[in-house]
Amino acid sequence: MTVKEALEFAAAYLAGRGLRFPQQDAELLVISILRRDRAFLHAHPEFELPLPDESIFHQWLNKRGEHYPLQYLRGKQEFYGREFLVHPGVFIPRPETELLIEIGMGLLGQSPEGRVFAADVGTGSGCIAVTLACQRSDLMVTAIDVSAVALQAARHNADVHNCLDRIEFRQGSMLSVVKERRAHYHLIVSNPPYVGLQERSRVDMSVKKYEPREAVFSAESGLAAYPQLFEQSKELLRPGGSLVLELAAGGLQPVVLLGQKEGWMLNQVGCDLAGIERCAVFQICSSDKIF
Repeated sequence: MTVKEALEFAAAYLAGRGLRFPQQDAELLVISILRRDRAFLHAHPEFELPLPDESIFHQWLNKRGEHYPLQYLRGKQEFYGREFLVHPGVFIPRPETELLIEIGMGLLGQSPEGRVFAADVGTGSGCIAVTLACQRSDLMVTAIDVSAVALQAARHNADVHNCLDRIEFRQGSMLSVVKERRAHYHLIVSNPPYVGLQERSRVDMSVKKYEPREAVFSAESGLAAYPQLFEQSKELLRPGGSLVLELAAGGLQPVVLLGQKEGWMLNQVGCDLAGIERCAVFQICSSDKIF
């Protein structure tokens, strides 16, 4: 089977199985198996897949036809210019979450010299915690997740990206595992589960079937995690510190109302590339200074 034949066969097969982006998926399958780039595929359509690779191609194609995530097949996902290990049981990083890094780093950029402390709640693969630590060498991060499987992957990713010594991994529910650290953190960031069970029918098949349920769904409304984050963050942030939360599309106003009930004010909103309000920054105090 040549590259051209593999791409055409895969695209047709995946289209017939109801995949949203069959051509894109076909290219990524072949690229990953051959360990080549997209330019190679288009420059060498006559290249024949070695028999071992062709066998893997058919195995992966069948799995993808069942809506199994490509990231789990490949064992990795790119995030903020770095590769992160992902596998079943670990939530797959999304491009829109990179906005939390941009905003978080902007807030931390106003800090004084010395150690800076951040917490990543629901760390999953560790993409937020690791990226923040890589971007700033004086940052100490607490990475929290209820899943031991996710924390193991996050620890591996921290090791790969040479920041394991600056990330502490804690297993537990939200910030309850660090409740003794009053006024400790300069920044708390979270991409919580925010899809309501009532929206389940609209969620992509690959997410519903294969990604960890607790990282995706949050009660009927999708808002269950936010009150806990608002309540628990109060005592843990330093004066003037910031709470940065990822949002569902259309979720800004409901989350702002939940924050106001706990004494938080909205300080900043970030939009993704599609113009969707995807990130909100909250503070308790009214000072213009972050620290």
